[in-house]
Amino acid sequence: MQQTKTKKKFFYGWVIVFCCTLLVAAGTGIFVNCLGIFVKPVCEELGFDRGPFTLYSTIGGFVGMFAMLAYGELYRRYPQHIRKFIALGTVVCCGAFYGYSLSTKLWHFYALAAFYGTGSMTLAGISITTLINNWFVEKRGLATGLAFAGSGVSAAIMTPVLTTIVADFGWRMGYRTMSLVSLCLLVPAVLLIRVSPAEKGLLPYGVKPGEGAGENTPHIPVLQQTGITRRQAVKTPAFYLQILGMLCLGTAGMGMSGHVIAYLTDIGYSELTASTAMSLVMTVMIFAKILLGAVFDKIGPVPSAVLTGICMLASVVALRFAGVGSFMPYVFSLCFGFGYSTLTVPYSYLIGQNFGTREFAAIYSLASMISSLGNSYAPSLSGTLYDFFGSYVNVWSIYIVVSVAATVSLTAAAKISRQKGYSRY
Repeated sequence: MQQTKTKKKFFYGWVIVFCCTLLVAAGTGIFVNCLGIFVKPVCEELGFDRGPFTLYSTIGGFVGMFAMLAYGELYRRYPQHIRKFIALGTVVCCGAFYGYSLSTKLWHFYALAAFYGTGSMTLAGISITTLINNWFVEKRGLATGLAFAGSGVSAAIMTPVLTTIVADFGWRMGYRTMSLVSLCLLVPAVLLIRVSPAEKGLLPYGVKPGEGAGENTPHIPVLQQTGITRRQAVKTPAFYLQILGMLCLGTAGMGMSGHVIAYLTDIGYSELTASTAMSLVMTVMIFAKILLGAVFDKIGPVPSAVLTGICMLASVVALRFAGVGSFMPYVFSLCFGFGYSTLTVPYSYLIGQNFGTREFAAIYSLASMISSLGNSYAPSLSGTLYDFFGSYVNVWSIYIVVSVAATVSLTAAAKISRQKGYSRY
């Protein structure tokens, strides 16, 4: 008896994942993670103090924080134009970094940073998570992890490249290289992105043909979006527990990251060991984001919330006891590779699972804007606490409590949302 074999068609959603990886590679891996290369050479040539100069990155982040809320509303009202917003962000961000190469005054950097902030969020979490949620129902966590892994890969490649370029040709050429390389990554992404499966006559991954509802254009099925609106979400305790959990995660994660090398050298490790430990964190992150996303798909939102908190808690504990033995900095690197990854991958997954996809972009942008305060104040908080206590040991002990609070809050948000069935409305 002859058996007929049906060839499985390639799902275009994986192209979308690749495009999202390119967005993150440029928007975070290059534009954010490589900025530290320029502090010393720019300040030495132009005579700036480091504090005032590095304020330009803070200005960009601050403007971006409010821009994210605006884009959340725009994405909700005009979802069909998301690709245009990303294209606009590409022009703005690449243009701003090229502009840095022409700057001679401190205010030039400030003005360009503010300009950059208006477009930077289109290359960040809100675009990536909105696209992934549109294209995937099953394997959403894996797709998110793959997308966010792009930042680690590009930073690992571009950091030594830019360091060499700046040393040999100057910081102005370094900024121009960032602009050009990012443009080469972002243009293909903009051209290949399709906002929803309907544009390709498809359903999201994991949805069977009979499960679509409605029609967008003839013969193109559309999945009925489920979940609660932003207006409904802000009236639920789950939303505020979600924000509190994200805020605590950001406080612990960013509070550690900027002080790891200082702490390890304080307790007797060499500069080489300390810097190697942080480099290893970035390497582990590439794989941790993918693995966490895949695991989230298997275990569901409540266990995922618990796992998210445990990853950060293990990171702080490992750093707190880094002086126990010479192997501990590398134990910390392994733990923090996963802990640092929890500042990106779980947010979109948990918000989508807890509140649904009906107004995902609007809910995600609001939650991320508020919780990003933790990312901004945490490095300064760690420094202030260090000055008060005279040691980092008590600082890490405080962050252990903060990590426990993050675990409890995220888990409670997931449990309440599951019990109330917000994602199924």
